[in-house]
Amino acid sequence: MRRDVHGPTLPVKSDNQMAVNCDILIVGGGVMGTSIAWHLAQRRAGRVVLLEKSYLGAGSSGKSGAIIRQHYSNRLTASMAQKSLRVFEHFDDAVGGPPVFTRTGLVVVINEKDKAGLEANLAMQQELGIDVRLVSAQVLADIDPNARLAEDEIAAFEAEAGYVEAVQVVASYAEAARKLGADIRLGVEVRQVARQGNKIVGVETNEGRYNAGCVILATGPWAAQLGHELGVKLPVQACRTQVALYRRPPDFGRRAAIYADFVQGLYFKPTHGEMIHAGSLAGEETNHPVDDPDSYNEAADGAWLPPVRQRLSRRYPAMHRSYGRGGYGALYAITPDWHPILDKLPGLDGIYCSVGFSGHGFKMAPVVGQLMAELIVDGQAKALDIGPLRLARFDENDPVKTPYSYGVMG
Repeated sequence: MRRDVHGPTLPVKSDNQMAVNCDILIVGGGVMGTSIAWHLAQRRAGRVVLLEKSYLGAGSSGKSGAIIRQHYSNRLTASMAQKSLRVFEHFDDAVGGPPVFTRTGLVVVINEKDKAGLEANLAMQQELGIDVRLVSAQVLADIDPNARLAEDEIAAFEAEAGYVEAVQVVASYAEAARKLGADIRLGVEVRQVARQGNKIVGVETNEGRYNAGCVILATGPWAAQLGHELGVKLPVQACRTQVALYRRPPDFGRRAAIYADFVQGLYFKPTHGEMIHAGSLAGEETNHPVDDPDSYNEAADGAWLPPVRQRLSRRYPAMHRSYGRGGYGALYAITPDWHPILDKLPGLDGIYCSVGFSGHGFKMAPVVGQLMAELIVDGQAKALDIGPLRLARFDENDPVKTPYSYGVMG
């Protein structure tokens, strides 16, 4: 199904002017929305308009740690991360803008009692061609001299992992989409999806009407609101998460990896300015639901920061001399199985969603854009089978399952 390009988009300045006409309208200017816009523009799918009520990356994307790793317990999600990593490695050539990827490697640390589960995961990942292996304490010291591993702990190393500059990725996707003819509009709030019977015909905004035969919700923590108005339950809960920031001591050294440290219940990563970015792996975000994603505490809790430093120092002893730089609160958009929904909304013609990434989204964004473009233009995703990520799985009691005891890693 290919969509023909209509005439030029008409500006909307008042309620008295004509509506904007487009073929495909994307709601949300984070990494998912901008990736989808670029992929659709590449496909020459018609006139593509993206609406963002604030500024690009203003939601979860701009606060993401943007860790790029392939360590998953499902072949689908591992494959999604693997395909996306290949894009991030050469993002400046593939999409445009400056390079965004920094390779550090990822260390996964678990208790020895969970070794069998980790080995099963590594075997699956190795079958996909992912460079992962168990490492001894001595090998870990060669990889990252700062780290310490206890006798009852097991470590695995994913050599290709790293992180990207989140804000630059979003900006580069948006600019690349614009160059291919997509219209990125900021400060335009979608207030309602318009329909005629079961047919989606556009959206109502603070600027007036946008007519479109196809609407894509890439709305992150705001996902459930527009779905509810359409009579579709999107089981996506906005939840508050926290990040702590520490400046490394001068004698720390430059080498540092990303960690998924399940013994300490932390993930942490090096970042610019000799900083360490740390957050929780315990999955407690579901205990902190947010009713209004436009209004939540964006500062880290004072009582939360000292225990993070203590746990971080157990893995990185030098960090007990680190310099606290505070932290911040951010939002996850969490589904019941912590996996996203990539689907056409049931019972309606012309509306799709790419939501509920539960803190995993950034590392998958390149392939998600491709898959959603295939779903919309070709009628089905072709690069990977996204059937397990359908919305109906929740009503069918068929959630995405993980055999791994650390389910938050997917």
